[in-house]
Amino acid sequence: MLQRFTSRTSAVILVPWIRCSRRSKELPVPVFKHQASFEARRLSAFVNLEAGLLRGKALSFKSLQPGRNGPYPVPVSLAKSRQKLLGAISGSPNLTFIRAGGNIGDHLIRAGTRQLLSGRHYEEIFINKPQAARQVRGHTAIVTGGGGWCRPFHGTMPKILPVIEKRFEKVVVFPSSVDTAVPEVREILGKTKATVFARERRSYEQLKELCNADLAHDCAFFFDFRPYHRPGKGTLTAYRTDAEAVSDEVPPGNEDISLSCRELDEWLWKIARHKSVETDRAHVMIAAAMLGKRVRYRASSYHKVPEIAEYALKGFPVERMS
Repeated sequence: MLQRFTSRTSAVILVPWIRCSRRSKELPVPVFKHQASFEARRLSAFVNLEAGLLRGKALSFKSLQPGRNGPYPVPVSLAKSRQKLLGAISGSPNLTFIRAGGNIGDHLIRAGTRQLLSGRHYEEIFINKPQAARQVRGHTAIVTGGGGWCRPFHGTMPKILPVIEKRFEKVVVFPSSVDTAVPEVREILGKTKATVFARERRSYEQLKELCNADLAHDCAFFFDFRPYHRPGKGTLTAYRTDAEAVSDEVPPGNEDISLSCRELDEWLWKIARHKSVETDRAHVMIAAAMLGKRVRYRASSYHKVPEIAEYALKGFPVERMS
């Protein structure tokens, strides 16, 4: 399956947005499958989701400096991560952002990536099978970050990366977690000529023995969370119920919002309405922390959640549960 659209600052986005001229002062209009779920008061918060837009303009990184993203600072090394990631693709005559499937947490990664890339001309495509990768060609491919290099969901990335490398002159894998104990993952990463970014130190320690590796923050941190800031009430319990869960047992009242929510906007408002969050999902933890919520977390079936907390969320009200 292959879907594509082109982005250039506030450029033409085909899905889920209708066509909008770069010269127009009007905001792009969100198109919903379930129109009844949309409330007019959410428009200002929604316009920056998929296109990386805020008030119809590309998000400036100045709004993400430490201490300016709500009651808590952004990670102190976020500016350095931005410099590394953009430096890895600088000078490329054309860019292609390749995304794969995933849950709502992966939507947040992609939305943050679009905001990171705002102001640069790039094409975005969706690839979930090697045959789809054979349909594209270009100079520099940006492969979406995520957990697709770890045991629970490693069925796609190790298969499509070798094909992508044949179709592009340069390939950069954006910040991801990896588990090189998985034979297929270790084999492909041991052969790749791509630059592969880890999003936490444990993955970086594994990668640097195999390929050209570097360390940078998960691209979800480049998302602009400001429209969703509010005090909130009560505790959201959001533990995994999928293949990455440690156990089939969940606390009473649990809602795995990364599976139950239909869209990123709904997912973010679900977190925003609460005062505190308990979870074993990395991006529920990240979003909640960036929204100033008190977060208590457990590990999922591998290392990413505690490692991201250790690397990126020091100084935030985030604590590990025993």
